[in-house]
Amino acid sequence: MSERRRQTLQAQLSSADKQPRPVLTSLNGDCSWLMSFPRPETERAAVGKVFYHIVFEPWLEGPTDMFGSWFMKITLSSGPGIPNAEAVKGVIREIEDAAAIHLSQSDYSSAKAPEGESDSGGIDAILLGFYLLDHIHKPTLQTFSKDIPVIATPGAANIVRPWGHFKTIKLIQDLGPSVQSWRTPELHPGEPLPLWLTPIRLPGFSMLNFSLAIVWTHPTNGEDEAHEVILSSPHGTCFEGSLEAFRNAEPKTKMLAMLHGLKESFTMGKQTTLGAKGGIEIYRKVGGAKYWVLSHNSKMFFGGIFMHLSRTHDIYRTVGWMLEEEQKGDPDSAKKEKPNIVDVENGGLFVLAE
Repeated sequence: MSERRRQTLQAQLSSADKQPRPVLTSLNGDCSWLMSFPRPETERAAVGKVFYHIVFEPWLEGPTDMFGSWFMKITLSSGPGIPNAEAVKGVIREIEDAAAIHLSQSDYSSAKAPEGESDSGGIDAILLGFYLLDHIHKPTLQTFSKDIPVIATPGAANIVRPWGHFKTIKLIQDLGPSVQSWRTPELHPGEPLPLWLTPIRLPGFSMLNFSLAIVWTHPTNGEDEAHEVILSSPHGTCFEGSLEAFRNAEPKTKMLAMLHGLKESFTMGKQTTLGAKGGIEIYRKVGGAKYWVLSHNSKMFFGGIFMHLSRTHDIYRTVGWMLEEEQKGDPDSAKKEKPNIVDVENGGLFVLAE
C-alpha cells in the first residue's frame, strides 16, 4: 500500500464516529476507476463487507488498437498506477481493512474468510459506459474473473457479449427526455446490482457526447433517503434532453461529483471532446457539484494511419484558462462559486466526503 493511500484511508474510514463515504481510486490516471460505495448497514452484516466495489472501464494491460497498430493505436503516456486485476483486488483489501471498524467482529471474520470458488477478489461489478476501445479494453477485461457481473450500456454490451467471457451482463438503460422520474423499475439494470445503486445513460447530441449518472441512494439521519450522483461525461455534453430531464426528475438528486476533463480533442477538424469550456457550462447548469474530479484528461499518444489522416489531436487546458474564458462570456461569473477541482493522482484515491 502506498503511504499516501494508507494515510487517506485511515483518516477517512477508520473512525467509528464517521459514516463511510464513497471512494474513488484512479486505476490508470485517465478514465479507469475503482468506485467503492458504502453498503447499507444491514447488508454489511450479511456479506461481511463495508463497500460495494465497481471497476469502471478498466484499461490496464498495454495500448489499445483497432485492426492492428498500423491502423489505429492509442497509448497512455504513463503506466497504470494500479497495473492489473490483482492490484485492484489489493486496493479493495486496503479499503475494507481500513473500514473494518464499521463491521462487528463476526462480520469482519466473515470478510476475511475465503470466498469459495469465485476469484472476484471483492470486486462486485464491472461498469462499462461507452463502447470505444479506450473504454472497453479487451486484453484488460479478460483478466477479470468471468463470475464478475458486467453492467453495461447496450453498445458496450454488444461488444463484450460475443467474447463469451463473462457469465452475467446486465444493461444500463437510457433516460428519455420527457420522463418525470428516474427511479422506476424499468430503468434499473436488475440483480445482482443492488437497488440502491442506479446507473442511467443520458444520451446527448452525438454518440460521443453523452453522460452517465450513477445514483447512490442511502438513508439520512432521519427516515428520509438521499440520492447522490456521480455524473461522468468523458467527452462532454450539453444541458438539454435527457440530462435536463434527469436534473428535474423525481426524486430529487444531489450532484456529489462530476467526472469530466479539461482537454479538448479534435478529429478531422471537428471538436469531439468539449473540455474545459464545455465542462464549466455543464457544471453551472446542473447547479454545481461538490467535487469536479478530472477524468479522461491525461496525455495520450496516437498512432496508426487512421489517426494520422484524421489529424486526431488534443489541446490541454488549465483551470485558470477555463475561468478566464468563462469571464469573457459572462463578466458576472467572477462572482460565482469556483468549482472544487480534484486531480486524483494515478494510483491514488479520494474520498467523496459530505
